[in-house]
Amino acid sequence: MPASTDSLERRRPRPRRRRRLPALFVVIVAGLIAVAVAFVLASALDDDRRHGPYLIGAWTFGDRTSLDAAVKAGAIDEVSVDWLQSRPDGSVTAPRLDQDFIAEAKRRDCRVFVTLTDYDETRHAFDPAISAAILKTPETRRRHAEAVAAWCREYDVAGVDVDWEAVKGARRDEFSAFVEELAERLHADDRLIAVDVYPKLKEPGGWDGPRGQDWKRLGRAVDQFRVMTYNYSGSWSGPGPLSPPDWMDRVLDFAETQVAPRRIVMGLGLYGRDWLGSTTTDLTWNSVRDIRSVHEPREFRTASRELLLEYRSDGARHQAFFPDALAIRAKVRMMLSRHPHVRGVYAWLMGQEDPRSWRELARLLHAQKPARD
Repeated sequence: MPASTDSLERRRPRPRRRRRLPALFVVIVAGLIAVAVAFVLASALDDDRRHGPYLIGAWTFGDRTSLDAAVKAGAIDEVSVDWLQSRPDGSVTAPRLDQDFIAEAKRRDCRVFVTLTDYDETRHAFDPAISAAILKTPETRRRHAEAVAAWCREYDVAGVDVDWEAVKGARRDEFSAFVEELAERLHADDRLIAVDVYPKLKEPGGWDGPRGQDWKRLGRAVDQFRVMTYNYSGSWSGPGPLSPPDWMDRVLDFAETQVAPRRIVMGLGLYGRDWLGSTTTDLTWNSVRDIRSVHEPREFRTASRELLLEYRSDGARHQAFFPDALAIRAKVRMMLSRHPHVRGVYAWLMGQEDPRSWRELARLLHAQKPARD
């Protein structure tokens, strides 16, 4: 006969009660996870900004005297050695490679990037044919990205700084795709990627250089988005400052609408420019010293805070602008007051600077408290 309802109820297994974790335990575990994540992020940040809250980096061809001065001033976190050249067939070459310099920089606690350029040594110019050949198809982009990544593995550098300055505006999307491909390969090797971009105040930009660079897309792919905020004046403009702070401010304003501020790096020009009519010559600090010694120029401090020297040579009138240490101070102060959340600065080029600039950079960027995000 069928069992009674009571007996069925007695045989039915009781569901096991799930033990609930105490709320306090859950809170503690969540807190520990959050601390661990914050520690990892902070460690990465400390490694990037090795000696202070803001990154100080500089491009170099391997100038040991300048490296020594920057290290002694406590004013350098990393260098980008401007050696690696892209070739139209997808290969790379580094005719100026100096492995001893890489070793010395590392020994002095300075991280080393290699700069990848589309520069043609035979023509002494950036060559659009190089990028056009590499960007032509997904396969040519992949092949070149692998060649670059392999070079980085062989010479054990921390990352790549992409400085292709002759990309045509029509190649904008292909260039972004290449940077994304290269970023993926480098990140898989625990390496970093930076990209150097022309300054602009809006998209797409006023000429081929900036038009070839999609700031939003590039900014999402890279670890450092280096804006070349210099070369404001040249043979195309007549005499003027290399990088007036108010113009740099406007460029960074736009950059922060396109790219996460923590990835943005402000470019600092350490060189000057001399005008003879419409002809220009780039100047180093040693050039300024020679002008002072030979020509006894009249000197002014311009609104940009850059040094202006006026003098005559062989009867011809010259005007020369140079960003000495006081001018560097003004540019960095603008960044700190107007754009405190950017990553830091990158300077072109080691060996051209007023040596006192390193002390200014150390005092302003390695002794400051970081801005809160």
